[in-house]
Amino acid sequence: MKKRHQAGKRIAAWLMVLSLCVTAVPAEQVVYAAGEQNETEITELTQNPEVTESTEAMGDSENAEGNEAGDSGEDQISETTENTGTEENSEMPADTESTEIPETTENTESTQATEDSEMTDDTESTEALIGDNEAADTEKEESEDILKKDGNVTPGSTYAAATSIGLNTTYNATTSRTSVTHWYKFTMSKAGMVQLKFAHANLSSASNSTAWRIDFIADQVGGLVTVTSGMQDTQNQTAKIGLDAGTYYVQITGTGVLTVGSAAYSFSVQYEDTYCETEQNNTIATADNYDRLGQTITGSISSASDTDYYKITSTTKGYLSFQLQHDKVSGRLSTDIYSVAVCDAAGNTLYTMTSKKDEEKSESVNFGLDAGTYYLKVSGIQYMDASGSLTVQGANGETYKLKVSWTNADNWESESNDDINTADTMTSGKAVYGSLYGVSDSDYYGFQTTKDGYIVINLQHSKVTGWQNKAIYAVTVCDTSGNSIYEMTSKAEDEATDSIKLGLSAGKYYIKVAGQNAYYGGNYVIKTTFKACSTWEHESNDTYDTANTAVSGTTYSGDIRTYSDVDYFKTSLSANGYINVKLTHPVVSGQETTNMFVLSVIRKVDKDQYTEVYTTKIRGGDTSISTPNLGLPKGEYYIKIAGTGNTTGTLLSGTSYPVNYDVCIKAKTASDREVESNDSAATANTVKNGKTYYGSTSSSSDKDYYKIKMSKAGYLQIKFGHKNSQSTASCYNVVLYNKDNSEIYKFTNTGTETSYTSCKLGLDAGEYYVCVSQASTLYTGDYTICLTQKAASGWETENNGDWASADNIQVGKAVKGVITGYSSDEDYYRFTLTKAQYINFSLAHEKINDAGRSWYVTLYNANAKRGYQDYDHIYSYAGSTYTESSAVKLSRGTYYLKVQAFAKNAVDKEYTLCVNKIGNKKTSVTSVKSTAYNKLKVSWKVVPAAASYQIYRSTKKDGDYQNIKTIDSVGTSSWTDSSVKTGKTYYYKIKVVVKTQNGNQTSGFSNVKSAKAVPAKTTLKAKASNAKNVKLTWSKVKGANGYEIYRSNRKDGKYQKVKTISKGGTTSYKDGKLKKSTTYYYKIRAYRKVDRKKVYGSYSSVVSVKTKAK
Repeated sequence: MKKRHQAGKRIAAWLMVLSLCVTAVPAEQVVYAAGEQNETEITELTQNPEVTESTEAMGDSENAEGNEAGDSGEDQISETTENTGTEENSEMPADTESTEIPETTENTESTQATEDSEMTDDTESTEALIGDNEAADTEKEESEDILKKDGNVTPGSTYAAATSIGLNTTYNATTSRTSVTHWYKFTMSKAGMVQLKFAHANLSSASNSTAWRIDFIADQVGGLVTVTSGMQDTQNQTAKIGLDAGTYYVQITGTGVLTVGSAAYSFSVQYEDTYCETEQNNTIATADNYDRLGQTITGSISSASDTDYYKITSTTKGYLSFQLQHDKVSGRLSTDIYSVAVCDAAGNTLYTMTSKKDEEKSESVNFGLDAGTYYLKVSGIQYMDASGSLTVQGANGETYKLKVSWTNADNWESESNDDINTADTMTSGKAVYGSLYGVSDSDYYGFQTTKDGYIVINLQHSKVTGWQNKAIYAVTVCDTSGNSIYEMTSKAEDEATDSIKLGLSAGKYYIKVAGQNAYYGGNYVIKTTFKACSTWEHESNDTYDTANTAVSGTTYSGDIRTYSDVDYFKTSLSANGYINVKLTHPVVSGQETTNMFVLSVIRKVDKDQYTEVYTTKIRGGDTSISTPNLGLPKGEYYIKIAGTGNTTGTLLSGTSYPVNYDVCIKAKTASDREVESNDSAATANTVKNGKTYYGSTSSSSDKDYYKIKMSKAGYLQIKFGHKNSQSTASCYNVVLYNKDNSEIYKFTNTGTETSYTSCKLGLDAGEYYVCVSQASTLYTGDYTICLTQKAASGWETENNGDWASADNIQVGKAVKGVITGYSSDEDYYRFTLTKAQYINFSLAHEKINDAGRSWYVTLYNANAKRGYQDYDHIYSYAGSTYTESSAVKLSRGTYYLKVQAFAKNAVDKEYTLCVNKIGNKKTSVTSVKSTAYNKLKVSWKVVPAAASYQIYRSTKKDGDYQNIKTIDSVGTSSWTDSSVKTGKTYYYKIKVVVKTQNGNQTSGFSNVKSAKAVPAKTTLKAKASNAKNVKLTWSKVKGANGYEIYRSNRKDGKYQKVKTISKGGTTSYKDGKLKKSTTYYYKIRAYRKVDRKKVYGSYSSVVSVKTKAK
């Protein structure tokens, strides 16, 4: 009964073991630290064939021991489990069912025969039951031998004897002096992420010395991931590791105090079924094949040396983009913790993106690539954790998520295109998409032109916040040697930037796109458009020898591509003539007042000898600038266009210009131009009398001298003209000098005085010079000048401004002169009496529309003394035309007259001075003119010392003359007769009563003059109303009974009367039935009817008008 009772207890124990049995995960291919699958897998309270066999053997021992020591089957089971947990597994053939177990096995072997002979039916039944279980679970044993239930576990003591454990199950074990190293293994039937979690009680209040070392995914050398757990570290975990299906090992080693004591711990291997990396993928050779593009893959960086590679293959060209996600990490948020690199098939890095602690999601640029195989390399970047230790994100179980996309596109750059040897090909007008992933990245594009012309580059990108007014892209045009030809930049806020029109000769060029200011610009779009153009400058034209030859009147385009760039154009004059240069450019926004260009005209005077004849600076807002028409001699000339060298405010701090230009050079021969250089009297241009010349002052220092020679005494007039500058400020200075460089006359011309004619300047025979210069910066450039001289004996000769230089005059002969300055000019005259004479002196001039005294004339003796009597001076008034002094008898000798301006209204006004011998002298009638239908104006010559003028009239030349008027005003020289009839002829003659030293004497009759009164002359205006009608208007004529209108197709042609207006009050008429776009000429005259006959006035001035086109 005792044996049966013992056998029954053994059966109960085995049934309990069976009830705790779990299905093990079948082993698959081992990727890391996986040896041959161990057939002895011991789990907490597990029942598998190996353990069962040992238990059976132990059951026979129990029978033997039971006879000696009594019934202790349960203790034996526990003890057997412990021993089994520490035994070394030994390889056995598949059909072997006995296992050697130290200590316990010895007992089993010694009683084996006894068990075999004494086994009861119950025992046989138990064995049969266990055998059935073994047979039924044979298939399970190969695939599921891990018990998935928390509890205690007996570890293996070696790699080969590692204990099988389940996933997502917590196990308890104890490290002791006799059991320091524990081995476990687990099997994954499917790839996924695993992580080992480790826990234990606090083993010390004073020290945190290392208690355990955990090698996760281990082999006999070490683990893929190793962590240590201190005595106070109650919770620990490894990094999460992505693995392929297979069997893997865990080694837990006690250290320090645990080698003399013991402590319990718990652990679990957590499994996550997800699309993930599979270690080891640390090289290109072991890279994971990322074949699910667009799907997120999970990975982890377990240590600073861990790197994850992913392989991507595309059969078409396109661009790669990816995003990396991870949890935020506190502290120093701007610290980089991940880097993701794109590598080519050889492992060369093409692009790197980093992700910071606070960036839960980082996105790459769109990275253009050709078809082929590429690799993504994910690495951790060490950073300081809260404890001050260097770590990587992932060492404590953190993961990242990577999502990669590929888009097929033939309009993307293809990396690596970082130099001209690897440049992508660019087609004119076709946009190319690209990206810059760092300051070190450059994208090169090659393009070919078969003709001369220019290109325009357009760059587009998104706005970038935080970089306002800073350049983030630089686009450089290079030659085949990589030398920069032109560079432009694009600012953060500029979503689109266009280059200048960049002139290029036919050939191969490269465009380089790079980042600026330590900023990478992300994605961009670039388009280069080429246009053939035969009139673009040809670089390099930076010297006289390489200058482009310009055809006169042709517009050329060009660009100043850097501050050191200079463009030369060459032209020539086959004879004296002029050169004009017109330069235009677009407005440079924000640089309107900044000097952008320097334009110069240079003359080649000899071999390797050049002289600048003109220069000016052009601002960013000066969209169109024309030089003056520069009068130049026959020769070769160069137009130089350069940058100012002023970097202020330019788009690329001193290396590039923001605009191109157009330039038109006109070089024409002409005999009427000044010829530079004529900056002094020695180099003055000799001019012909009365000929108009064109000149220009190119700068404030430029002076133009003209020389004229007077072979006889007479007078000179200067006529000067220029364009209206719309300013009343001074514009030009014009000065007349004699051969001794003494100033004779000067006038300043304002900007609105477009035409000025000087007074007649009396000069002696000799050479004279006229100098034209700028009076301010308001000069208009071109001007005209005409010097007219006339020989004349009755003129003053400047300079006659003092006693020594006084002009000699004769009694009875008038002399003409001009006061050219209110206080600066005085005219002195000397006359000599050979005997005592009764004289006076007079001053005549045109009437001035002003009031008051204008001239002052004074008589001096030879000693320059005045008599201070009424006879020694006169004031001539603005409103009069003739003034004379009182008559006086002067003794023989020399006398002086000084003429000066009493008021400014006398300046530049011509006067006539005469020393008169008093005598009985006739006058002469100078004219009789009709001023109205009933008025005739009679004019005569003034007689010195006249007391009165007696006017006689007759209706017949030889008829009876009647004295109709006596004029007592001695200065008067005209009178209007208002008692005449329209159309009747009247004749006039005059007698003069003269005050002589012998009393009043009456002269004889003057000559006879006649005229008839007619209607006055009217003023006509014409305006086209439309294509067929012209409206005529005129001023009303007093006394007119009507008007006659005449028309012609030519100004000097035959005029036909088109209309008679029969009312004197009518002042307009519409002429119709005309031809469109045709010019007509009109004139009109008034008439008055006398005795039924028309008496006509004079014709008006001819006016012209052109009819409208519609």
